[in-house]
Amino acid sequence: MGFFRRMAKHTYGRWHKRWVKAHFQKFKSFDNCLKYNGMTKLSNAVPGSYKFVVAHCGEKLRHRLLEMGFLPGEELIVIENTGHGGSIVVKIKDARIALGNKIADNILLLRRK
Repeated sequence: MGFFRRMAKHTYGRWHKRWVKAHFQKFKSFDNCLKYNGMTKLSNAVPGSYKFVVAHCGEKLRHRLLEMGFLPGEELIVIENTGHGGSIVVKIKDARIALGNKIADNILLLRRK
């Protein structure tokens, strides 16, 4: 390996380690990172007003959620959250929708102030 390749690899390695430490080590988990940015998963949401951000799921489920009214930026109200393994009841526009905990775990929300 040539001198310049070794130097580039060495410099990138140091830079990458510093970047990871600066951005991810202050958060012990993904949930803490979400809290820091004012976001939460639908499965962890307490009753109140939120904005829908994104759904991390398959194409079929994403299409179905769009049909139900889960559009980015759309306001929704969490009416009831029965906890782990239960269901979550949300109100979007004039519709009340109940979602299972597995689906709700893939939906990210932004808390309204």
